[in-house]
Amino acid sequence: MEDLDTLMEEVLRKMRIRDTISAVLIASAFVIFGLLMLVLLDIIFVESALKSTISIILLCVTWALMVSGIYILTSMPIPKLPPKLVADSSGLIGLLKKKYPGKIYVSRETFKKIPPAVGLRANLEVLDVDPEEVKKFSKYGEELANAIVAAKKLKGKVVSSERKKVEDVEVIIPDDLKI
Repeated sequence: MEDLDTLMEEVLRKMRIRDTISAVLIASAFVIFGLLMLVLLDIIFVESALKSTISIILLCVTWALMVSGIYILTSMPIPKLPPKLVADSSGLIGLLKKKYPGKIYVSRETFKKIPPAVGLRANLEVLDVDPEEVKKFSKYGEELANAIVAAKKLKGKVVSSERKKVEDVEVIIPDDLKI
């Protein structure tokens, strides 16, 4: 839930910046269009030879500012979601060494193997996995197989002591993460 709060704050900050920029662009377009009207009505005197050139330039600038302002206003900032990391015991210790601030998912088997002090320091969530699915990945070891099944369930990445690609799940090492 705390990830959602920080994500919402980031989206609101980006929306405020986006709205401010688009308001400035649209307002500038109206000001330049007003300047164009003053030139065309001969309130601002411009030589006849330059009048059409200046009018076309002001019209193009007005159009460009208005289009860009409306585009920025209607575009929606999409924040990047933090990755869902499932760790085995070696990956969990590596993430704690790097002081990973986010939530770390572990399987129940991994949770039983980690020391209590490690479990208290990390922001852990324990997941139950299907034993039938784990049997498919038993060649990678019991703990990594549980982590792979949990990562498939969450559509996340596995953090372990070595890099691999198992079916749809990417297995990374803690050093691959940029914190």
